[in-house]
Amino acid sequence: TEATKMRTNKKIVEDFYHSIVVGDMDLYASVIHENIELSIPLRKGVLSGTYQGKSRLVDEVFPYVVSQLDHENFVFCKQFKIMSEDENCIVAICEAEGLSAKGDRYDQIYAHFFNFQDGQISRLIEFGDSGLADRTIWKGVAPLTPDAEFMY
Repeated sequence: TEATKMRTNKKIVEDFYHSIVVGDMDLYASVIHENIELSIPLRKGVLSGTYQGKSRLVDEVFPYVVSQLDHENFVFCKQFKIMSEDENCIVAICEAEGLSAKGDRYDQIYAHFFNFQDGQISRLIEFGDSGLADRTIWKGVAPLTPDAEFMY
């Protein structure tokens, strides 16, 4: 839409985090490009690899992650800060805290690298404490199959 194309990259990132905080899946979907590439660069792990496409992210990966958290006692985006920004990329740090669905503390800090196309996020690379995630939310959980290994 014309409104989507008018958003600045900074506003797109702010809307991305806000949508997660308030659980607004329409807003979340509006900032995600149809051909998004989500990459989680790990040597091994439940979510390691690259996932292609909006439907894969919105309908599979995001619900998969959310299902491992205690919704009543978890805040996805307690706070975030844009650390670096140019016309092609924004780097942000996001803090999450609360409990996993198993009752373990999952206080995580993520680094997100965003790229944009047509007023939406076209690539998202996510880094976090994979050891913490493996011990708390992913222990005993079957991994998702990525579309590809992470590539630079």
